Amino acid sequence: MDWSEFKRNFIGFEEAFRLAMHGVPRLPEEWIDIGNAFKRVTARSVKAEVDSPSVDSSIKDGYAVISSDVARASPSRPIELKMSGVAGAGTQSKRVILPGTAIRILSGAMIPEGADAVLADEFAEEDSGLVRAFADAHRGRNILARGIDVSLGETLVESGSELTPGLIGLLVAGGVSKVRVVSRPRIALLATGDEVLLPGKPIEMGKLYASNVALQNAWLNFKGFNCSIDICGDCFDKLVKVVESTIDRVDVLITSGGAWTGDRDLIVKVLAKLGWNPLFHRVRMGPGKAVGMGLLHGKPVFCLPGGPPSNEMAFFMIALPATLRMAGHRKAPFPELFGRLSMELTGQTDWTQFVRCDVTRQGYEYLLTPLDMTRRISGMGRTRAIVKIPEGVDRIKSGAIVPFAAMDLDLI
Repeated sequence: MDWSEFKRNFIGFEEAFRLAMHGVPRLPEEWIDIGNAFKRVTARSVKAEVDSPSVDSSIKDGYAVISSDVARASPSRPIELKMSGVAGAGTQSKRVILPGTAIRILSGAMIPEGADAVLADEFAEEDSGLVRAFADAHRGRNILARGIDVSLGETLVESGSELTPGLIGLLVAGGVSKVRVVSRPRIALLATGDEVLLPGKPIEMGKLYASNVALQNAWLNFKGFNCSIDICGDCFDKLVKVVESTIDRVDVLITSGGAWTGDRDLIVKVLAKLGWNPLFHRVRMGPGKAVGMGLLHGKPVFCLPGGPPSNEMAFFMIALPATLRMAGHRKAPFPELFGRLSMELTGQTDWTQFVRCDVTRQGYEYLLTPLDMTRRISGMGRTRAIVKIPEGVDRIKSGAIVPFAAMDLDLI
C-alpha cells in the first residue's frame, strides 16, 4: 500500500479534536471543603450565604459621629463633642449616639445606632472626655455599608468556573464553606516498549528513560491532577493484563508508544482484543499522526506515539484538553496570544502542522521564531509557543500576525 492510499484512512485534526472532546464522559460531582478547592471546577453556580460585611462598619480608626454635628468643623474652629464610649470590631454594640456626642470606634467595628459618619483619627483630638473635631465628616464618610462587598443570595461564581485564589476568597467572604465541584479524573500513564526505563533505574545500552510520561505527568500535576505511572515491554499478553487491570481503577488511560503499524506496535491490537470502541486512529496532523483514541469499559484511552515530538504534540492537542474537559474545564489548556512571525512557515494543504517556536518581545509585540528541532528533546524543552498551520494552508508569510498557544505562562 502506497502512502497516499494509506493516508485515506486518516481523519483531519479538527474532526479528531471534536471526537475527543465529545467522546469523553463528564465525571460526577462532589462536595469539598473550600480550603481544598484551588483549581477545582464548580459543578453548579455558587451563591452568597451571608452579607459581607454583615453590618454597617467603620473602615477607619476614629470617632462615630452625627455628620451634622461636625458640619462646620475646621482646624481654626474645632467643634467639641462629648466622648460617650468605645466600639470595637467583632462585637455587637448596643450604644446609641446622641447629638453632641462621639463614640470611639475602631476599624471593622459596627456603626452605633444614630451615627451616620466616622471622623478619622487624623482629624480629631481626644482630651479629658472631650473630642475636638478639626474637619467635617459628611453622611456615610468612612462607613462600609452592609453587603457592599457581597450580598446574600448573590451569584458569586458561575458553574464551570476554575476556582482561583481570588474566587476562593470571594466565596469565603460570602459564607461558603463547602462547594460542589466536578470530580478529578484518576489518570494512568503507561509507557510501552522494551527500551523504556523509569527514572532512577541504571541506564543500559539501547535503553532510554521515559521522558514522555514524565512530561505528561508534570503537565497534569500542574493542572491539579495526580497520575500513576507504569511501563510495560513489547509483550502482547503482558500488555493485555496491564491494560485490563489498569482500566478498572482509573478514569483515563494515556499510553505512549506502540501506536503505529509496525510488528511491535501492539497497543491498538491489545485494545481491540479487550473490546474497546475506537473513535479514531491516525490523524492528519504533524507531528503526532499516529495518535488514536477510544473507549474501553466506557473510559477514554488515548494512544500516543512513542517519538517524543509526536507524543508531546498529540498530548497537548488532543489528550490534555479532553482530559481537562472531563473535569469540567471549559478553557483551552494554554492561553492563546498573538505574535508576529520572524520567518515564513510552510505546511501541507491536506495536513494540520504544529510548529514549535521561541518567543521574544519586540516593543509591544511578541516575535515568534521557529525552533530547530534537529535535537528533538532539547527543542521541546525550549518551546515557549506553538503555532498551528491549519489544513488547507500551505504557507504563512514572514511578518504575519498569527495566534499561538502560550506554553510559557510568563508570557501572559
